[in-house]
Amino acid sequence: MALAGVVAPRAAWSQSASTPAAVQHAEAWRALADHRYGDAAGLFETAVNETPQDAVLWLGAGISALMRGLNGQAQTSFERSLAIDPSLIDAAVLLGQSLYRDGRVAPAIAAYEQALAHAPDHPDLDDALSRWRLEVATEAPFLALVGAHFDIRYLPSDEELAHRVLDVLEAARERLSERLAISTLRSIDVVLYSPEQFKTVTRLPAWAVGIYDGRIKVPLGETAASAADLERVLEHELVHAIVAAIAGPTVPAWLNEGLATALERDGTEWAEAAQARTPSPLVAELPREFRNLMPAQAREAYATSTRVVLRLLEQHGSAAVVELLRGIGRGLPFLEAFQAAVGTTFEAFVSVAR
Repeated sequence: MALAGVVAPRAAWSQSASTPAAVQHAEAWRALADHRYGDAAGLFETAVNETPQDAVLWLGAGISALMRGLNGQAQTSFERSLAIDPSLIDAAVLLGQSLYRDGRVAPAIAAYEQALAHAPDHPDLDDALSRWRLEVATEAPFLALVGAHFDIRYLPSDEELAHRVLDVLEAARERLSERLAISTLRSIDVVLYSPEQFKTVTRLPAWAVGIYDGRIKVPLGETAASAADLERVLEHELVHAIVAAIAGPTVPAWLNEGLATALERDGTEWAEAAQARTPSPLVAELPREFRNLMPAQAREAYATSTRVVLRLLEQHGSAAVVELLRGIGRGLPFLEAFQAAVGTTFEAFVSVAR
């Protein structure tokens, strides 16, 4: 399961109207509002060069980077914004989000604690801080197994499982990197929670068996997962990590979940079986996120998404799917990125996808 959880506050855009530079650079804010994040990035780069002491313009530059998955660049912009105006809470909220999505939980907590001095009892800060502090406290007794590309955190009783997980992930990374032509991917933290810890920390529905939200989190600790289940869950979440690295947080749920299921162990067979048992909705009818679905709805959503992605892979190949993700990562609106990568409109493609 992927977590889209980056929300650029509209309040920031209204705040911008109060600055003289915002009037001059109104097109940059329009590009953000239209989800043209690549255009917005170029316009805000010009804006901050012309008016480097405008905190809200740095905020806009940060949002443009964040929505393309460029977390490090976003953090730099948000930090510049806060250095000019420490009371600009939208920048602090998004700084914490960008740090968290980089797997940097402790710095994310520190950013929010600092922001609370300027906005006590701010709901966006308080809720996230509560969840992140619980996460840190839960993992306090965990040990670490450091691999070439993954750092595994696990309960002391799960050392054997941690080594199995590392082996599975290294093999999956090699296979998926070749399939998706990915040459670089940052080291990823992986947390092996007990089922109860996973439920408490992630607050996900009971049907969820993993999440990637900057780190891969799975409820495998204190369990005897079969080899097939282990590979399936870990491969699924690793695909989400790869998608996030290429395209950022704005990838539609059907594409993100469908690709992860299609590339996981036995994912194609599962989708075909699920499709045969129940009628499927149109891909255009699927929700933006799947996490709030009931179990039967989730099964339908995943099966439909996987079927559509499999058709995309069969007809246009992995290269087209990766180019679609890269287009999103460059800041193109989804429909433009789809047509550029696939050579047809999204509407034409899904009209015969049932």
